[in-house]
Amino acid sequence: LLIVHSNYTALKFNSFQKRNIITDPTKLWKNGVIPVVFNDTVDGSMKEKVLAALQEVSMSTYAGGKNCITFVPRMNEPDYVEFTSVLFGSGDSLPGKRGGRQIVHLYRDAAKADIMQLVMYLLGFYNEFRRPDRDNHVTVHFDNIAPEYQGFFQITNDTTFFNYPFDFESVTFFFPYAWAKDPSKPTLTAKYETQVIPYKVSLSKYDISNIQREYQCGLDNGNQIDLLDGTVTACNFEFDLCEWTQETDDDFDFQRIQGPSPDNQVTGPLADYSSGIGYYVFASAKGNHNQDARVISPTLPAGEYCIRFYYFLYGPDIHKLRLNNRVNGVDTVMESIEGNQGAMWHKFSMDFTMKSSFQLVLEAIIGGTDGGDMAFDDVYLFRGLCIR
Repeated sequence: LLIVHSNYTALKFNSFQKRNIITDPTKLWKNGVIPVVFNDTVDGSMKEKVLAALQEVSMSTYAGGKNCITFVPRMNEPDYVEFTSVLFGSGDSLPGKRGGRQIVHLYRDAAKADIMQLVMYLLGFYNEFRRPDRDNHVTVHFDNIAPEYQGFFQITNDTTFFNYPFDFESVTFFFPYAWAKDPSKPTLTAKYETQVIPYKVSLSKYDISNIQREYQCGLDNGNQIDLLDGTVTACNFEFDLCEWTQETDDDFDFQRIQGPSPDNQVTGPLADYSSGIGYYVFASAKGNHNQDARVISPTLPAGEYCIRFYYFLYGPDIHKLRLNNRVNGVDTVMESIEGNQGAMWHKFSMDFTMKSSFQLVLEAIIGGTDGGDMAFDDVYLFRGLCIR
């Protein structure tokens, strides 16, 4: 978790995705050089994550044979950033250079995406969805946002976006349920069904171009680092099941659903996770008591993988949602999620290694009543370890 406070607004980040660029040149770091120091409270593991994020930004924005953005150890520079680690608290910062000692507090569970967002903020960026033209692309549901957090979603007019297209790929985007009073309902939804807010941990091409234009480095996207380029499959179910297929010898099939779940809207999702208006995959308990449904992945080669998805298990009779691997027709349980998890989407991720070719199986095992609907969305499979 990253928390940044200013004297008039607070910005908190919990794997949320900011952009919209300040126009005051005095708020930019001279020559793109940012002196950095780490407080003794920052442990080695967190320091490693922060340094990796800073290096990634420098390399991705490299243009014209030189660094556009450079992070250096602070010597005696009067303006600098100090990272510190705390359990609770906040640091003072405005977009761009604040002047003097600019403290940033890192919660001990700060993720890669949190740190990337903070770096963008320090460089002079607001959230992408705070652009003046945002209402053409997304809807902000202020009725589901507590008053003290509504400032995070306000449009900023003293900024520029260089006439670039609205960028759902920006690392600065919040996820659709950020700061929700009722976590079963989104706070941010896309305007059109084909638009989704994907999982991301690296700068988008437009993030890079905006940094380069803001700091007058010349435009060059050829050095972009995308830590998710090892993606094997990514499915948000907007059009179909992607590479996943329905099992042929289970008891019933999953359904692709848009909006509130059918039959029993008390226990199922009200909206998908990807955009708030799109599709998810749903296993209905009605008429399927004590039965199971399965979808299976393509056959994959042996190796080290990361799987990530969102699941919705809410109701008085939730039985099991299982992740299995299948080798030579034999299923082995990798993870089982059981019981009522509350009326909200939850993230699941895990690393695993397979020594032979295999398939993955997502399985919903229904209980004995109608109160056990299950759903999942945004299924990603990557080569290598999960990024945290």
